[in-house]
Amino acid sequence: MSSHSRRLPIYLLLDCSESMAGEAIADLERGVETMVTILRGDPQALESAYLSVITFARDARQVLPLTEILGFQCPRLSVRSGTAMGAALRLLSQCLKREVVPTTATARGDYRPLVFLFTDGQPTDAWEAPADELRRQDGTRVAQFTAIACGPDVDTEALYRITDVVLRMKDTTPQTWRKVFLWLSASVQSMQSRGATPASLPGDALEVALPEPGTRDPRPRQVFLHAVCSQNGRPYLMRFARRPRGESYVAVSSHPLDALEEDGGAELPPINTSLLEGCPGCPYCQNRGVIQCDCHAMFCADVAPNSVVTCPRCKQQGTIAPDSRGFDTRRSKG
Repeated sequence: MSSHSRRLPIYLLLDCSESMAGEAIADLERGVETMVTILRGDPQALESAYLSVITFARDARQVLPLTEILGFQCPRLSVRSGTAMGAALRLLSQCLKREVVPTTATARGDYRPLVFLFTDGQPTDAWEAPADELRRQDGTRVAQFTAIACGPDVDTEALYRITDVVLRMKDTTPQTWRKVFLWLSASVQSMQSRGATPASLPGDALEVALPEPGTRDPRPRQVFLHAVCSQNGRPYLMRFARRPRGESYVAVSSHPLDALEEDGGAELPPINTSLLEGCPGCPYCQNRGVIQCDCHAMFCADVAPNSVVTCPRCKQQGTIAPDSRGFDTRRSKG
């Protein structure tokens, strides 16, 4: 391999879990498009930069293999349940071994790959062993790894087990997402020469995340429930955030979903609705309540007493009766 044909591999590991539902997943997708547009305008990037996208939720998928910038097609990102960060790290290791050309005694291989991990939640699979393996690989300069926490519920202690470079987005507005990807693009451009350093952090968008050893709370920071609209049968996600003190969770928002993964949270213990305060409105018809049928389907409804409702799954009809007791319901991994 001649020196002018050396590639700079760039891997984006993108959290597409249900906690990214709503504007976050759209902003993430637009951010990737912004980055590709900028790099296509850089002659050096056109010559050497190759980009791959790995998404992770319930599982990890390399949705695009290592591809030159000019031929790169931005993927459509969709949310799924779970945050399988361990699976993403294992897949990354496989891709690095399969796709990156190593330097040998007789030829120079690719430049050291750049890896950028975006996540907004807590891992839901066995991530420790893959993280430790990447640490060992990074010690041999296999890749330069940057983790970016894009939400308040990220387990930064887990990210520091992977890499020493952990950044936190100051907020998740569309403007901040754009600034983060502008910084990422500038960093790629500045690191195309071996030994170059990343671009300076945009202080109004990114900051170094402080390690939080020994502070991990085993309780989930958010609870996610699946429901369907009683008017059109389309699925949606309800999000509840844990209160700083106590055991309860407060309603935050609801988001349309492309589809439901019926067994996405089957291994999680159920949660009693007495721990949930409020109810996010249906994003389709704005009904302010939900009902769980005997068939375990949850659907939105006008919960006025004595209203007659029909389950959109099993078509069973029933009358709503006032009931202050909670009931157990299955939650999604988020």
